[in-house]
Amino acid sequence: MSNAPIGRSFDEVVQARVRQEPEFGEVLLQEAVQMMLAGELDVARSLIRDVIKGSIGYAELSRCTGTPEKSLVRMFGPNGNPTAANMFSVLAQLQRHSGVSLQVQAVPIARKRSGKPRSTSARRAASA
Repeated sequence: MSNAPIGRSFDEVVQARVRQEPEFGEVLLQEAVQMMLAGELDVARSLIRDVIKGSIGYAELSRCTGTPEKSLVRMFGPNGNPTAANMFSVLAQLQRHSGVSLQVQAVPIARKRSGKPRSTSARRAASA
């Protein structure tokens, strides 16, 4: 059973958890970047908004980035469309604030096999 009072929105519960458990905010930030890379920008903005509200807050983020607070609120709102420069500036500040450094790692994409058996020379080249 949740300790959240009746009437609190899901976002408010998430933001409270970010305040209480900074590690949870770090995981949300990591997931936000993963969602951006996957093309799920609405989800990424929502996660970043929860991290901002549950940790540094818009006023402090504004001071650190030099971006007006109202602009930050709009950028990460439901219809927001932050520029890449603004997004990376915010991500840099959130990393500094949380004490984590996010890194991108390339991993091979699993390819579907065509169903045709490969020749011996193709198998040798693939294993080399």
